[in-house]
Amino acid sequence: MNILILTHSYPDASHKWRGNFIQEQARALSTRHDIIVVYFKVDYSHFAPFSRYSFLKKYDGEITIYEVTVNKSFPVITQLKYLSNTYSFIKKEILSQKKIDLIHSHLSYPAGLLGTIIQKRKKIPGFITEHSRIKSYFRSWIHKRSVFFAIKNATSIIAVSNPLKEEIYSLTNRTANVVYNIVDTDRFELNKTKSGAPLNIGFLGGLGNSNKGLDLLLTSAVLIESKDFVLHIGGNGALLNDYKKLAIKSGIETKCKFYGEILPEDAPRFYSGLDLFILPSRYETFGIVLIEAMACGLPVIATKCGGPQDIVKEFTGMLIEKDNPKELARSIDEMSKNLRSYNKAAIRKYADEKFGQNAFVGRISLLYADKLKINSTAK
Repeated sequence: MNILILTHSYPDASHKWRGNFIQEQARALSTRHDIIVVYFKVDYSHFAPFSRYSFLKKYDGEITIYEVTVNKSFPVITQLKYLSNTYSFIKKEILSQKKIDLIHSHLSYPAGLLGTIIQKRKKIPGFITEHSRIKSYFRSWIHKRSVFFAIKNATSIIAVSNPLKEEIYSLTNRTANVVYNIVDTDRFELNKTKSGAPLNIGFLGGLGNSNKGLDLLLTSAVLIESKDFVLHIGGNGALLNDYKKLAIKSGIETKCKFYGEILPEDAPRFYSGLDLFILPSRYETFGIVLIEAMACGLPVIATKCGGPQDIVKEFTGMLIEKDNPKELARSIDEMSKNLRSYNKAAIRKYADEKFGQNAFVGRISLLYADKLKINSTAK
């Protein structure tokens, strides 16, 4: 099957983390299908309102990738140009030269809107995978209507977790299918059992805002019974220096190691030095770092903030309430005392069987076949 993937979020030379979960899906799908990815973006540093798009063609194994760039224009016009120029590129460079069986857009806006427009004009089935909170798109009435149009008219809507599925239904009255994000578990190795102190606690996440809850982890660390621990903190963003100051203010700066940005290729090494992993987020549609940690056999602690509730089971770790440093500290104490009771091999097996490549490709291929059959019958 020839599948066209549309996305405005994908790893490139400047941002190796951005959209890497979409890249993983494309790579997995390429084992069974012919994949073309169109990654489109605006160059806000270059004001050229009357210029056409430019594109770069490259390859990732069997995947053909087109990186389409549209230059900045006047306010509002930029978004219209962004969509119309990308549509023109797809029509000229792809649809006129190759039969596309299915369009799979990632995120309802802008890719979902563009994919649904192509679906309706070219009569090609369109799928949208939503990874984000729907309300985050509602920057204006136009954005809100665009999202509703995409979700209500696409052939099929996919959510990456059950809580996100419920949110989509509550706002649009559209039922989504749940297909979890994929994690390439083969990149990670089972951590070797070690004994003795200190307790190595890991955190990895973006620090551009407070959503990941690093402030909660730093606050709870002061309350941990055993003082022989090290917090290994990976991530970069606008709040990094604020968190460093909080560690100093809390008197635990000597117990914190701030690594800055951890590139995807360096993530396995980061997890390899940990005893347990914590994601104290305030909201998550999924939680890929939890799967990565579990692929190393690590027990995890996460908050009941959406996606983690689909991921964390009793034998893989603990779920706690949001915004509760005392409960987080108690959970760290309890887990640290019972680390040997967690079966590392069983945790890794669970991560692989539920979130690995085979699981993802199997689920998504069945959904494609089912929806395409329905679509064909409707014609």
